[in-house]
Amino acid sequence: AYQIDAQAGTIIATMQVESFANTWQAVPLAGAASGAISAEPKDARIVVTEDHLCLVTDQTGAQSVKLTFALAKEGPGTTLHLAASPVASLEVKELPEDKVLRLQTGSTAQTLATAGIVALPATGGEITLTLEDASKASQTPVAGPTDDAIISTAAYTTQVVRDGSVLTEGAITVRHDHPVKLVLQLPEAAKLLQCHVNAEPVRPTIGETGHIEIPLDDPATDGAESEVKLSFTSTLTALQAAEGELDLALPQTPLFAKQIDWNVQLPTGYDLSFTGNVDPITDKPTAPGLHLRKSLCRDQQPQARITYRKRTSN
Repeated sequence: AYQIDAQAGTIIATMQVESFANTWQAVPLAGAASGAISAEPKDARIVVTEDHLCLVTDQTGAQSVKLTFALAKEGPGTTLHLAASPVASLEVKELPEDKVLRLQTGSTAQTLATAGIVALPATGGEITLTLEDASKASQTPVAGPTDDAIISTAAYTTQVVRDGSVLTEGAITVRHDHPVKLVLQLPEAAKLLQCHVNAEPVRPTIGETGHIEIPLDDPATDGAESEVKLSFTSTLTALQAAEGELDLALPQTPLFAKQIDWNVQLPTGYDLSFTGNVDPITDKPTAPGLHLRKSLCRDQQPQARITYRKRTSN
């Protein structure tokens, strides 16, 4: 549970953690992007491991740990990376006069004008907490019937080589009016290779099981777009000499996507067909391979089972 004291400028995280082994374990508590200003109990061993604040313990059973973070009273706010937890909440105490608290999780934002409790994502991930003037917030769209961001277009190319190595490269155009985070769930066992936003390299927040969050800054004008380019790799079994099947997928996102194009390429000499939740592109393509498309979707993972057969000469 997280508790915000805006008057004191603190965020207090009270966590129940549990280790099931008698050996030393590093239990993730939160991301290390924001360091804690204090920890309780004072003899708790808190270390930074793989970009996470972790409790190092050799004790079994439940333990209580309390971390205190600083809350920025001015500027772009405070970003925390939460660990996954089935029970997670944020309690807001009294807010300063003429101030509201803006809570951003992924592409969703909500504004709290009074004290109260809100639920946090059980999957964890980044949240950004910003104290804003109430007059400004009243003019700022918040979570409701409209989205903070949509994907105008996305284009992916997946290359599969004979030994089963897979490289997927994508370009995603995101239309947004305010700073948001592009949340993606990579396909199973995929590893992020590179990521750029508007031609600048960025370091996304990477969670468990391929969950990544890519920050998109405040656009210069309302209705501006950000271009995200990323690549990721995975490994399948080696291709069969004569014929076979392989399952491929693209990242899943909670954002609404108008159009996702997908070019799948295998070594030359194979005839390709597919089944899945995508459609063939009927336009005459210039690139080799299968040309697939998924349109007007939200929180759906484009998937295709590719059947390949060695082309025979007549």
